[in-house]
Amino acid sequence: MKRRDLLRFATASLALAYLPAQSSSKLTNKKLVVFILEGGMDGLSAVIPIGEGRLESYRQELVPRDHLTLSRYWALDPAFQSTYKLFSAGHALAIHATNFPYTLRSHFEGQNFIQGGGSSPFSEKTGWLGRALDLAGLGGRAMSLDTPLILRGATALDNFFPSAIPNTPTPSLELLNALDTELSPEWQVVNKVLQDKTKERYFTGRDRTPQGLSRQAGLALSLPNGPSIAVIKIGGFDTHAGQGREQGDRLQKNFKTLDECINNLRTTLGGEWSNTTFMTLTEFGRTVKMNGSFGTDHGYASAMFVGGGSVNGGAVIADWPGLEKSDRFEGRDLMSTIDSRSICSEILTHTLGLDHDEIAERVFFDSSIPRLPVRLFV
Repeated sequence: MKRRDLLRFATASLALAYLPAQSSSKLTNKKLVVFILEGGMDGLSAVIPIGEGRLESYRQELVPRDHLTLSRYWALDPAFQSTYKLFSAGHALAIHATNFPYTLRSHFEGQNFIQGGGSSPFSEKTGWLGRALDLAGLGGRAMSLDTPLILRGATALDNFFPSAIPNTPTPSLELLNALDTELSPEWQVVNKVLQDKTKERYFTGRDRTPQGLSRQAGLALSLPNGPSIAVIKIGGFDTHAGQGREQGDRLQKNFKTLDECINNLRTTLGGEWSNTTFMTLTEFGRTVKMNGSFGTDHGYASAMFVGGGSVNGGAVIADWPGLEKSDRFEGRDLMSTIDSRSICSEILTHTLGLDHDEIAERVFFDSSIPRLPVRLFV
């Protein structure tokens, strides 16, 4: 059936980017949070095409009966309780059957490609978000020990990257204080908050879970003159086995973590929620058919969540390719019909005020990237 509907985690990390005081006229007051889901998220389990008649025959135990219905054709996994409320309020949407143009199913190559955004994996030493910030005139100085590739630009950004330093009660604070004379004025705002006992619970570094890092990010982005960009990495989405509820519920636990991260971000942002957009990225999706270990293997297309106070939400956007074998990529994977770079471009236009054509040519180095046929923002 074809349908067009255009209308643990082993590791977790957080990077916050501070935009300089002197910047171009393109600067807006908007914020962006990128959740990088490492391992290859199963988009067919996150955003379920319940209208596909043969879905259960391909995935047997992997289709939950208590899904959260969005429409006659779409539903969310029941772990997305808070995200479902955002859909209902018009503050979240999903884009399905999407990916960067990468088909080789390698975690290392795929993660590098979705963060670097070049013509091929490892072709760029900078990241697409870092280049977009450069293009908008928002470069600065590097302060962190480890900046994610996606944020790296020709001129590094002032950023705060909580690191797991032994015997350090506040992530990276002692190290950064030692460099105090080199820090920009923007850091002074963060430094004050880090030492503010009323906010101590957000920045003690003891809560290194993705949920805790999302809480830290929301608080930091809500500050006057605070950061404008957050990148949060969440691992554990490589579900080759035990994906279903009867086999350990592994994927649903991951979904619950992502759902709690989104909810913590929204809650701690406060009034800045209206100025903030969040998005998810993953290196690839999973196979359409369940494997013999009640899991799924590396695939092609997945689903992407986009949300925030100004998102034109409540729907699933898809140029749906279908799930029949003849519809799949190489007979096994969900086909990608929407270039994820088009989605990123729309978000960068909204957040940084950049034009789609200059994003395509100077951020992703590909002038053929199409504009999205729908508006993501009100």
